[in-house]
Amino acid sequence: MRPALHVDPPLASIPQVLSEHGVDAFQTTLRDPQRFGKTGIPDADDQAAYRAAAKGLWGIAHGSLLVNLASPEGRIRNSSKSSLIGDLALAKELGLAGVCFHVGYAMGHDSTEAAIEAAARKLGQILEEMPEGSCAVIENSCEGSEIVQEIEQMGHLFRIVGADPKSLALLIDTCHLHAAGFDLSGADAGTRLADALDAQELLPRLMAFHLNDCEGPCGCKRDRHKAPGEGSIGVGLQSVVRHPAFSSLPMILELSIDSALRGIEFLRR
Repeated sequence: MRPALHVDPPLASIPQVLSEHGVDAFQTTLRDPQRFGKTGIPDADDQAAYRAAAKGLWGIAHGSLLVNLASPEGRIRNSSKSSLIGDLALAKELGLAGVCFHVGYAMGHDSTEAAIEAAARKLGQILEEMPEGSCAVIENSCEGSEIVQEIEQMGHLFRIVGADPKSLALLIDTCHLHAAGFDLSGADAGTRLADALDAQELLPRLMAFHLNDCEGPCGCKRDRHKAPGEGSIGVGLQSVVRHPAFSSLPMILELSIDSALRGIEFLRR
């Protein structure tokens, strides 16, 4: 198991925080996640200080929470694209593995299929315009009309876009998947998840996990994270981190440091 912490900027603080807790992987943000603009983008000195101390670390950035590549409004689609391309460029400069993001919503479309196709078109533009060597990382969702909640939808979107796994990857959030209706509780959860991803040819694209427990029951459709072992998934997360298909991947705990450390202790029992 390779645990990872979420650490907000300044970037220069990240290597020290990880060192204090014996971790070498992380997630961070490269702008204010509640905005599309340039607020919160680390300045040149912060970037340089991070690069000077980041040898041997694995990191990923989380894109703006406003991203909606399926929006019927061109302004939102284009702002989403610009925000992601900016983050992808900076992530590459910093040596990060990529930028993860939620694809968008079906609201305003006649069907979920239409929304997925709209998102795929915009995603194709991003892949064409983003810097060479960058990696866009799709994260599964669980609330309301969000698309890519089910593993079958993930497979469908990736097949439409058809990009190389080095430029378009997948990140599984266990809380989201459980809340969307894929039951991750139980000692066989890792095997069932690996089989489901393999059936959609997604295992080669899987880059990392957001390894969060879920506050509500399976199928609750609510994105409420808990520390591993403190929610409705429980031992299922231990099964996931021990499965051979997943055991070497970064497992990001999107929690406070204290809660993440409790979760890591549970996962290592």
